[in-house]
Amino acid sequence: MQIIPYAGGYSMVQRQDKPELQCNNCNKPWWYDDFDSIFIQCPHCQGELRRVTPEEPFRHR
Repeated sequence: MQIIPYAGGYSMVQRQDKPELQCNNCNKPWWYDDFDSIFIQCPHCQGELRRVTPEEPFRHR
């Protein structure tokens, strides 16, 4: 189990890899394999998801 702190709370996940996506609205972490479609939005708040890159890293607390 991995605990990921993000601006707004903590996410506990059963995986060890780093998040691939982050919501621009609620900041929750997500991975591409959480979704079945290529048209995706945050399941928590329906916000826009952004790709986590070295230029735009994951925003922690």
